[in-house]
Amino acid sequence: MAQQDDAATSSTADNAPSTEAIVVTGSRLARGGFQAPTPVTVLGQEEIARQGSANIGDALNQLPSFRAQSTPATAGVSLANAGAQLSDLRGLGANRTLVLVNGRRFISGTVAGNPLSPAGAVDLNMIPTSLVARTEVVTGGASAAYGSDAVAGVVNLILDDRLEGLRGSAQLGMAERGDNVERFYSLAAGTSFAGGAGHIVLAGEYAGSDGIGSCYDRPFCAAEVAPITNPNPQANGLPRQILLPNARPATASWGGLIVSGPLRGTEFADDGSTFQHDYGTYYGAGLFQSGGSADPRNAYFDNFPLVAPVERYSLYGQLRYDLGSDLEFKMDASYGRVTAELVGAQTRDTNIVIQRDNPFLPEAVVDRMTALGLTSFTFGRIGQDLGPMVGRTTRETARIAAGLEGRIGQGWSWDVYYQYGQTDYAQTASNNRINDNFLRAVDAVEASDGSIVCRSTLTDPTNPLVQGCAPLNLFGQNNFSAAAKAYAYGTAQQNTKLTQHVVAATLRGDLFEGWAGAIPVAIGAEYRVEDAEGSADPVSTALRFYTSPGSGITGPAVEVKEAFAEAALPLARDLPFMQSLELNGAVRVTDYSTSGTVTTWKVGGVWDVSSLLRVRATRSRDIRAPNFFELYSPPSSSFQRIDDPRFGGASELVPVLIGGNEQLRPETADTFTAGVVVSPMRGLRIAADYYDIRLDGAISTLGGGTIVARCEQGAAEFCALIDRDPATQQLLGVRNINLNVNSLKVRGVDFEASYRTRLADGTLDIRLLGTHVIDLITVDSGGTVDRAGMNGAPTSQTSGVPSWTVTGNVGWSKGPFAAQLQGRYVSSGVYNALLIGPGEEGYAPTASNSISDNRIGARVYLNLNSQITVYESGRQKLELFGVANNLLDTMPPNNTPSSSGPGNAVLYDVIGRAYKIGVRFAY
Repeated sequence: MAQQDDAATSSTADNAPSTEAIVVTGSRLARGGFQAPTPVTVLGQEEIARQGSANIGDALNQLPSFRAQSTPATAGVSLANAGAQLSDLRGLGANRTLVLVNGRRFISGTVAGNPLSPAGAVDLNMIPTSLVARTEVVTGGASAAYGSDAVAGVVNLILDDRLEGLRGSAQLGMAERGDNVERFYSLAAGTSFAGGAGHIVLAGEYAGSDGIGSCYDRPFCAAEVAPITNPNPQANGLPRQILLPNARPATASWGGLIVSGPLRGTEFADDGSTFQHDYGTYYGAGLFQSGGSADPRNAYFDNFPLVAPVERYSLYGQLRYDLGSDLEFKMDASYGRVTAELVGAQTRDTNIVIQRDNPFLPEAVVDRMTALGLTSFTFGRIGQDLGPMVGRTTRETARIAAGLEGRIGQGWSWDVYYQYGQTDYAQTASNNRINDNFLRAVDAVEASDGSIVCRSTLTDPTNPLVQGCAPLNLFGQNNFSAAAKAYAYGTAQQNTKLTQHVVAATLRGDLFEGWAGAIPVAIGAEYRVEDAEGSADPVSTALRFYTSPGSGITGPAVEVKEAFAEAALPLARDLPFMQSLELNGAVRVTDYSTSGTVTTWKVGGVWDVSSLLRVRATRSRDIRAPNFFELYSPPSSSFQRIDDPRFGGASELVPVLIGGNEQLRPETADTFTAGVVVSPMRGLRIAADYYDIRLDGAISTLGGGTIVARCEQGAAEFCALIDRDPATQQLLGVRNINLNVNSLKVRGVDFEASYRTRLADGTLDIRLLGTHVIDLITVDSGGTVDRAGMNGAPTSQTSGVPSWTVTGNVGWSKGPFAAQLQGRYVSSGVYNALLIGPGEEGYAPTASNSISDNRIGARVYLNLNSQITVYESGRQKLELFGVANNLLDTMPPNNTPSSSGPGNAVLYDVIGRAYKIGVRFAY
């Protein structure tokens, strides 16, 4: 890994003649020795192979500027896009990082969306890792060069299109605890034909991981830490939020629990008999208690997949043919398929109403209800005996592109191409509760003949939804009939097809020779159409499932017309204190069928004071237009934990609807970067770059909890998105649609240092990359929050980023042997930026924003890899390698319960010590 300051020091230019024109990511210009004003970090093929990365996303996530938002370890209980590998620069979201393949857009691989894995992002699973020659990362706005989405930066995957011969690899990996078994196989071949006029490359890969099925398989998760709400800090002097271990639901149990009224605390044993529930440590509100007579395991944690099992196939082919007269035909095609499966916790209900005439009730309970004058009670139950919900997603992405490249005149080149891409997404969620059927089955009565039936079969017999209703006995465990379960549970299905058509043309060359060098220009145009269509089963369309994907997406196609121009102007060369000085500018005009015309631009400059010092800076206006799914996604439902201020902050599981909004407008960002590169001695290079990104009109959902809180604070527009029971005022649902509601501001400094020298008859390589985040500020209707240094990911909140993230590599090689030690540092931080804990300024135990422990300690991870070449002759090579990750077996902090599960897998390794071994060969 190395942060490059210009093309002349990149891995491409090192092997190219100085007169060869090259294109560096972040610019459309082609020029030998062009000085890019934007820093470009290059991740080479050798570095990717050294890490044993089966996915390019795993390698990118080792870079400090990336946040591992969407990986198999962050899938959690969210079925949407399970197993996707997305790239997220700066923590601004994967949909604000543009991914290119060979400088061209790649079709989106994610369809359904959630905060960790947004819809409309490129899934890196679809690109064969073994064919990636290098990855160039631009850490600055680049919308003027590439269009929408390049707000945080650009990831450009450069594939090896000149491969000669055959090469492949096979590797096996496993966690030290015996799980998370990984397999990876790759094979690629390339050859010239027709006397060298043509060249063909073919590649294929398979990667599979068994994942980690139970959260209890790791000590940090088995601790079962969860936030417990203290409803009255003023009375007991304890903080409002208390992080306690051994967390168990206090408002539901495996066999059932009466949660309100004079019978509160009556719990049902497995056989349906009753006993008094022991609440252990409980403060009278919230979902959780600690200790007591709660169930032996927290069902949410027990069924939580710590790492989702994923299987991936990818194929790639490319054909190039020289037609003569400076004209070349080029065609490439790719196909990828990813399948992931999640086993999730069954429903956890806290407000089921049970009537006194339910014949499944024990006689003793009925007698007590009669004596107390009760006709019903509220009942909480965890459906552990009903089995987990099993979700499965399959994503298939196919892409084909064909075009011509040529040269005209002296130093001018052009290219034109057409590209078609298609993603097919299928999702199923089996053993998924059908909410209205479930309630009908629970409401059982005794018929006139003495049989037990659903009340609705007597009161509403003509309703087609009542047909087949069988009474469901929820008291105790495994006391229900197969017919009752078959009626109350089913399989949700959704299918979506996304298509993309692209036609683009570019012309580039030197306009004329200026006083300090040639003036390169590039102009071009692009036309793009994106469309989607979907379907779902009737129950999902009616939003009747507990976890419902909603109806199939539909809407008018999104058309995009773009034109751009870019130029560089050399101002000085070979002068005192001005070895070179060059300005760069670009502009792009884009017309969206959905939101009209926008203009993006960029200006930058590079000043080489001498061979020892370079200064660079850029200023840009960038955009991200709403994608098809943000505009037109139909409502889908899921349950979220929401603290309801109307009931003293008591937590409830509430249905939340998420959907699109056709009134969305593009996000706009103003970006400034400035940096220096110092080369004080042979082999040593140090670079530091400051960045400042200010994003307005950010498209996001506020989250159900935020909407409820804003309503209670008097914001009437949010109250319109909430449904409550008119009688009890209990939350019935929240509509959490996409809005242009937020402003984001992120500031920080990237730095890199690299040093190479000879040591002990070998070569020593040292590289250090780091990011210091000064601010990550979110501004919405609720105020301003700075989440820089927030290492937790609390439910219904925007994720934060550590203040410091550093990756360092020390490698040594001699002859056939090479080894590298990698260290990764994540600085300490806070769990929740909205709360204050002991030791922090302003902490008061009785305050509404207090928490028992808000500090999260720093973490250091060490990885070791080595390789040895056992045979090499010409192009023939045989190499053995091994990798040991997380040598210290460092576990995540115990106090980081998050929206994606018991720990924050975005920042911390949840696997523990793990090993990989393999073989690479070439012929």
